[in-house]
Amino acid sequence: MIIYDSTKEGFMKDVESGEIADRISDRCQTRFGKPSPSEYRSWENSMEYMYKVLNYNNLPNNTGVAIEYNIPLTSKRIDFILSGCSSNHKAAVIIELKQWEKN
Repeated sequence: MIIYDSTKEGFMKDVESGEIADRISDRCQTRFGKPSPSEYRSWENSMEYMYKVLNYNNLPNNTGVAIEYNIPLTSKRIDFILSGCSSNHKAAVIIELKQWEKN
């Protein structure tokens, strides 16, 4: 199960509009329950960085973006997945995001 899925273009628009964390949170809440404040904060911060990483012209706008993919038969989730195909070659990149806080 994927909490958020879109294309690079859709993801970029959601970040630019400031709606990305809310969209992820809303979908998470309907599937798993209300996310913690720290999880929400991590989406706010991390998605801004992913926006900067994906803001690259050679990466096609139709590249798939999946956020919070629930690994079947586990309680674990993959933070961020990019997917696409070129010349009949399918590819996916799995990205594990870390949120560091300083006390």
